[in-house]
Amino acid sequence: MARTYERGVEDETLACGTGAVASALIAAFKGLVKSPVSVKTSGGEILTVHFEIEGREVRKVFFEGDVHIIYEGELWEEAYE
Repeated sequence: MARTYERGVEDETLACGTGAVASALIAAFKGLVKSPVSVKTSGGEILTVHFEIEGREVRKVFFEGDVHIIYEGELWEEAYE
């Protein structure tokens, strides 16, 4: 399981895409995993990280997982000015 702390939140968060990708890549460089990697977050979500590694270069990184709308908002035209 990957635990993440996010700046701005200043606390541990239940999920973090950047943290999931970083965890997967570190594990891959240590020879522990190969793409794709399933990362379980503190919130119980599974994020699947895909990547290619050539030597010390990482390419074509993306991840997938469930999406949930947690907030909707409106921006009035006056806010653009």
